[in-house]
Amino acid sequence: MKKACSSFAACKEEKKLLLVKKGFPIKECTHCGHRFTQLKEMEGHLDKVYSDEYFFGGKDGYPGYLLEKDLLLKSGINYAKIISKYTKPGKLLDVGCAAGFIMKGFEQSGWDCYGVEPNNTMAEYGRKELNLTIQTGSLEDYTTDIKFDLVNLIQVVGSLYDPDKSLSIINSLLNKDGLVLVESWNMKSIAARIAGKYWHEYCPPSVITWFSDKTLSQMFEYYGFQLHSKGRPVKKININHGLSLVGESTPNLPLKKPLLKLLSKAIGKYNMRYPAVDLKWYLFKKI
Repeated sequence: MKKACSSFAACKEEKKLLLVKKGFPIKECTHCGHRFTQLKEMEGHLDKVYSDEYFFGGKDGYPGYLLEKDLLLKSGINYAKIISKYTKPGKLLDVGCAAGFIMKGFEQSGWDCYGVEPNNTMAEYGRKELNLTIQTGSLEDYTTDIKFDLVNLIQVVGSLYDPDKSLSIINSLLNKDGLVLVESWNMKSIAARIAGKYWHEYCPPSVITWFSDKTLSQMFEYYGFQLHSKGRPVKKININHGLSLVGESTPNLPLKKPLLKLLSKAIGKYNMRYPAVDLKWYLFKKI
């Protein structure tokens, strides 16, 4: 399949401005529908965005990432069950694996797991506490002689600062008929359309690219992958995490802060099932 725009980074097609969020102009290609924002500074981007503040400071990140350990572990086990319908356990590369809780779920399901994570605090936790093989760094700089049967991009594809290079690397890392598991937010979902500029996934610079079913499939097909299956995940999140996202993405209305603080104190420690109307998983196969 020929991609409508030859390169996301160097595309010369006309771009229309959709909105501005946190000073970042979010644009859409009028030719292929690719939606993105451009980073003002690339050097040190991952270190700045995915610092310890992202995992423990709330806002667009997590108020306490390690508190979601059990939820993420179960998510890994659930995804491993889904993947078992299409292939047997083999070697897995988990991109942006954080502390490795999802990886651990795959490991418990029989997979030989490797991870790459830009935040060294998270990577070190996974290495020491979970005995996982995690390399500190980015996918774009990842090097290995290993060939993988599955690559995970769970809550990661919208954060890749060079999608063209990343997809080429993933293709080269996979065995023949290898799979890529993507969990991504759908910018064309009803939830995203209703929320408009206040949709929680419009959170640059941690997320810099947004996809629909069409644009995600189009990008993967260009780099040698075919959509194999898709569905909606059974996902649970900590309520404090959800309240943090709501607080960061919504307008500063009167009483918003005291109300969120009250809810956090009353129910913040509990978990809830995320109504995944704007979230999907996709399984792509190397062809």
